[in-house]
Amino acid sequence: MSATSATVGVLLAVGVAIELACCVGVLVMEDAYDKLHYLGPAAIVGPLFIAVAVVVRESLGPAGIKSLLTAALLAVASPVLSHATARALYIRRRDHVEDPARRLT
Repeated sequence: MSATSATVGVLLAVGVAIELACCVGVLVMEDAYDKLHYLGPAAIVGPLFIAVAVVVRESLGPAGIKSLLTAALLAVASPVLSHATARALYIRRRDHVEDPARRLT
């Protein structure tokens, strides 16, 4: 076994372990807000390890570049989607949107 294969194996194992741990966290948590916290590492850290494993194996060829771009897209889009989901849940639970100007008076 070469050093490259071992490195790829370790990176993939860490990435998959992060994904599985986050899935277990989502299953165990009862509140939707708590579940959102487990989606962050699953959408950012896990794919990053997997993308780096692809780059180590394939170098910066088409597959490596695509994996890094996919990981970057997930890293940018995940916080936005989590925030939008939390805001939608907040509005749904309160059945209205609060007017920020009304809070100041």
